[in-house]
Amino acid sequence: MTTNKLRPARKFGPGYFIREQMDYRSWSQEDLAEVMGITIKHLNKILQDKQAITLDMAKVLGEVFETSPQYWLSLDANYRLWLGSEKSEKEFHAEIKAKIFARMPIRDMIKKKWLPEFKHFNELYRSVLSYWQTDELDFDAWDLKTLPLLARKSESFNQYNAAYTYTWYHKAMLTAQNYQAVTYNKELLTELYNSLHHYTIEADGTNRFIHQLNRAGVIFFVLPHLQKTYLDGAAFYIHENPVVVYTGRYKRIDNFWFTVAHEIAHILNHMNSPETFFVDNFNNEERCDVEEEANSIAGGQLKHNEIYNCLKPKIKYLSRQSIVSCAAQFEIHPAIVVGKLAHEKNISYANQNLFNENVLEKIDRQYIASEIK
Repeated sequence: MTTNKLRPARKFGPGYFIREQMDYRSWSQEDLAEVMGITIKHLNKILQDKQAITLDMAKVLGEVFETSPQYWLSLDANYRLWLGSEKSEKEFHAEIKAKIFARMPIRDMIKKKWLPEFKHFNELYRSVLSYWQTDELDFDAWDLKTLPLLARKSESFNQYNAAYTYTWYHKAMLTAQNYQAVTYNKELLTELYNSLHHYTIEADGTNRFIHQLNRAGVIFFVLPHLQKTYLDGAAFYIHENPVVVYTGRYKRIDNFWFTVAHEIAHILNHMNSPETFFVDNFNNEERCDVEEEANSIAGGQLKHNEIYNCLKPKIKYLSRQSIVSCAAQFEIHPAIVVGKLAHEKNISYANQNLFNENVLEKIDRQYIASEIK
């Protein structure tokens, strides 16, 4: 699609209508110039709307074509007014680019190779159409789709951009379509979910758990968040299969397991229709009841209450051995123990590096949909 289709219809000047009259009479420019008593050069400027119609010229045109002089003066005046208000191509491109950049973090998407580099406006426009799989951009419809995301708050609420979040969600849906999935089995997922904590301490437990998710008909992949979205993960349906997405925003083992547990809680308890979706930031200042419930369910699977009760008497004198012993008692990764205590501000966030490794280095490449820098 060319961008010309986005421009308003061209306003025709007097020259267009003079040509119509010439065609009707089968007159050449030489004929009309002779009848009007002007040079061909003068007539050419009028036909190209390069010369305004004067009162005297309007009278001549009225006599020649049996119209009123006001008709030609009005045509010319309206054309000049339209011409003065019409945006230049540069101005028009700048307006459309501003609307696109307000809704898509273009530079970040190029960095992630979600969009190609561009030199000219038309290259950008074509790549944006391709990204959204559409023939034209309807900004009003686009903005309506971001409304459900406007209520989210984050630790950087003033910087949060709902349109960027919707742009990320669209990429996640496109990515999900690249993965093959068996028929979704809710009973199998429930059984797997109830044994989630065991996988946190198993050798290669991360990939084994993801593989079992696939066997239950759940698609999983890693897709980095976009700037100003502050996303940790998401859950939604693609066709009849649920999807869990991890952004790797913090790349910690405890963050990975909590994100997965939270999103599966949504799938099992809150996603009652294929249109339902959740995009999550676990540092939200305000949460709805559904998110609080998903947090509670995820915390239950990760033994959060047991961890706290086990270590509460030792909080002021917490040792590394105490953490290891508690983790072993409840068969949970020690990084999850530290993550729980830090989140509840029982210990410093600096301690989150204890037992934590870069979880992305543990996940098989087949599940990494896009590189995280």
